[in-house]
Amino acid sequence: MKNLPLVSIIAIAYNHEKFLEEALDSIISQTYPEIEIIIVDACSKDQSVSKIENWIAKNPEAQVKTIFQSSTKKITENANDALKLVEGEFYQILSCDDVLMPQKIEDQVKVFQESDEKLGVVYCDAEKINDESEPLNQPTFFQERNWTSASQLPSGMIFPMLLMDYFIIAPTVLVKKECTLKVGGYNPESMMEDLDLFLKMAQQFSFKGVFQVGVKYRVLETSLLRSTDPFYRQATRLKIYSEYLGQNGEWDRFITHQFLIAHKAKSSILKILYSFQLAVQKFLKSQFKKHY
Repeated sequence: MKNLPLVSIIAIAYNHEKFLEEALDSIISQTYPEIEIIIVDACSKDQSVSKIENWIAKNPEAQVKTIFQSSTKKITENANDALKLVEGEFYQILSCDDVLMPQKIEDQVKVFQESDEKLGVVYCDAEKINDESEPLNQPTFFQERNWTSASQLPSGMIFPMLLMDYFIIAPTVLVKKECTLKVGGYNPESMMEDLDLFLKMAQQFSFKGVFQVGVKYRVLETSLLRSTDPFYRQATRLKIYSEYLGQNGEWDRFITHQFLIAHKAKSSILKILYSFQLAVQKFLKSQFKKHY
């Protein structure tokens, strides 16, 4: 590959002491040579910071910048802080419990180099692993959608498809930094940094899918990006969707439908909780009468 552009990998750690070395090792094991690493510790409560410092000391050849947050921030705030340090033409964000496949960056840079300037994001597939780095007996994200060849992957100006079926897994992407900056970066108020950013980007730039597994995606309950309250995540998603109301009749119908589904789901859960509350009150009253 000629005229290799620099790629920046933003590695965000939050209580990832068990997985840090594997994640960071997967970055320096890339077949693509021009990489800088920006490690962000998101105010971990475990030994992540010392693990990071030890890893840097053991790998002096790596181009590393660090941010050690003194207080907990949203993922979008961490992303924006790191983006200020990015010198690469392309970048990606990697949670430090996930793992990159060796050729991931090389293959995606090649796609950018073979495409026009309109291309802003290249994505790929991911397989799921557990906390012992063992593959889960589950389909990959592409297999879940029955995508069996490159020709089935959504590419080009895909905003309507992203709005109606958000199929991109955050660590699988490589992003052109210039495109991110042109749409204003990450929304600091959002907990869903990838959805918010990529919807904005998809209105102006094209996307391209690569039919390969480029990431091992760890499924954990404690991960920063995976442990967010589901109601809050749903509310965040709907808030993002609402920004696109009034632009297209078909999109309006889809967004309205999503609001109705969310309202129905919340109403059903509230009814169950109310019934449970009544049952508890009835039980306590019976116990009170029995003893008094």
